[in-house]
Amino acid sequence: MYIKKIQGAMEAIFSSSLFTFSFFLVVGSVIVYFILKFDKQQRQKMSKLVAETRDVQPLLMAKAINHKLKTIKPELNSDSRRDIAKQLDELVAAYDRGQVTLPDYCHKLNSLLSMVA
Repeated sequence: MYIKKIQGAMEAIFSSSLFTFSFFLVVGSVIVYFILKFDKQQRQKMSKLVAETRDVQPLLMAKAINHKLKTIKPELNSDSRRDIAKQLDELVAAYDRGQVTLPDYCHKLNSLLSMVA
């Protein structure tokens, strides 16, 4: 008899529209809280990643520069090309010191490559 009273009270509570609304309000609020928390974590990770990679050179341009250097260097062995070799050495040294930006370095290597070819 006591169990039937409890079951009746539980049925009355769970069938109440106020309880249903409150239940979904609480569950929905918890879900929204976890979504916002996850979003905040992802934004922090993204900001950290952007800050770490801000000064990293573009990979494809760096690969293109390496390819150009490998193409130019074997062509500079003859005496008639000592001037181009000197320009290349000065350009590489200036880039290593940070005096030339990556796009300018790539452009100047293109002009040296056209002189060699």
